[in-house]
Amino acid sequence: MPEPETALLHEWLLRAAAATPGAIALEEEDRATSFQELAASASAIAATLRARGVGPGDRVALVLPKTTEAVAAVFGCLLAGAVYVPIHPRWPADRIATVVEDCGARLIFEVVEGGVAQALLLAVPRLVSAPGSQASVGRSADAAGNGPEGTPCATEDAAVILFTSGSTGRPKGVVLSHRAVAAFVRWSAAEFGIAPADRIACPSPLGFDLSTFDLFNMALTGATCVLVPENIAWMPRFLVRYAAEKRVTVWYSVPSILGRMLRDGGMRAGTFADLRVVLFAGEVMPGSDVALLTAAVPGAVCANLYGPTETNVVTFYRVPADFAGGAPPPIGRACPYAEVAVDPATGELLAGGESLMSGYWNRPDENVRAFVNRDGSLYYRTGDRVHEDPSGNLVFAGRLDRQVKRRGYRIELGEIEAALAGHPAILEVGVVAFDHAEKGVLITAFVGTGPSGRLSLVEVKGHCAAALPAYMVPDRVLFVETVPRGTRGKIDYSALEKLARE
Repeated sequence: MPEPETALLHEWLLRAAAATPGAIALEEEDRATSFQELAASASAIAATLRARGVGPGDRVALVLPKTTEAVAAVFGCLLAGAVYVPIHPRWPADRIATVVEDCGARLIFEVVEGGVAQALLLAVPRLVSAPGSQASVGRSADAAGNGPEGTPCATEDAAVILFTSGSTGRPKGVVLSHRAVAAFVRWSAAEFGIAPADRIACPSPLGFDLSTFDLFNMALTGATCVLVPENIAWMPRFLVRYAAEKRVTVWYSVPSILGRMLRDGGMRAGTFADLRVVLFAGEVMPGSDVALLTAAVPGAVCANLYGPTETNVVTFYRVPADFAGGAPPPIGRACPYAEVAVDPATGELLAGGESLMSGYWNRPDENVRAFVNRDGSLYYRTGDRVHEDPSGNLVFAGRLDRQVKRRGYRIELGEIEAALAGHPAILEVGVVAFDHAEKGVLITAFVGTGPSGRLSLVEVKGHCAAALPAYMVPDRVLFVETVPRGTRGKIDYSALEKLARE
């Protein structure tokens, strides 16, 4: 299909439905949905949202598992001119409540199975449906006489708010406009030749910025998006088998998923006869895993994409077929829609351009710290240190702060500390992380309970599980009488990291 002139994401879906109505847009295990059916469901949801008073710029919290209904809800929100806020239904209830309250959601969309938020959020109206129930929503839309057209909006209007870990203990929302998402998706479609015949795997949760590649490349190019069941995302053998059976041609995930597929899932040369593009982003991929990858998919294009949620992808590096391992691959050079610069004093990478976020939702102080104006252009301070190699590619050299990435998720260690400090028996806490050669990023919490403190590991783990997503729960908890501090009274994180490594 020719590239559309508009950068409005929902209009891409309507265009694909008009051009190839019978083509398959989504596959979810044994269920297939055509572009015409997906557009009809999205339009029905948009009509229902409007009938519930949702208008342009309103936020709709999608407390939904990754299903066909959830994808229809994403496009339904956009068709209504609203902003979708994806929230994983397995998050702790308090965290869901915090995000819903913070974004000022006008409505919560959840399935019956996702009733985890029901008890806490009675003040917020809900749109509730059972899995596979979009037909009933569609009938209400037909009765209302609403057509498929979207509510007028501008490309600079917000499309999605993605909540990430916050150093203060509260998740913070990254606001991405239609234009910001479209810049990345249009480039990736052109750069990697995404076409209607492609079958794009979607292994990432909808609240993860990697999913924007999967969903919106589907809408832009008319390709099929294959939803990977969430219950097998970290089961490498099942994942490899599913991707092979579904004849996936394009794969984009965090390196840790790919690493498990390569080492433990039986992913070898010839496993994926159809796979032609493999992209990875979100964390550093060890050079040894990259070498395994290029050997496993010798005919595929492999590329390392880089960019925080606040900018989506801003640099990329095509991995050569003869990559020998050793050091991780560079993060490469700037994408054509992006602007990057390096702070000469700190080595910090500054990133801007068309994919730059509009800002953090309702965080004016954070926005002041996050952005810098350089030579008339606005840049985001990534917090990542980089240097340039002899060939002109940027190389990731570590963080400037206490942020880490695990399984592609950004984790502020301060948020884990804040959660632990909420336990009445914990007097002080210090959390550190380091990269283990075999196990990846390991998080260790040092918990100070005083000389007479009595606290079990089960209690601490349970407290964390009730306050934090599973990927943020510490791997190890070490009980100490007092947490080591330096001469100025601040926690000595260097000493803690040394103890954790030992």
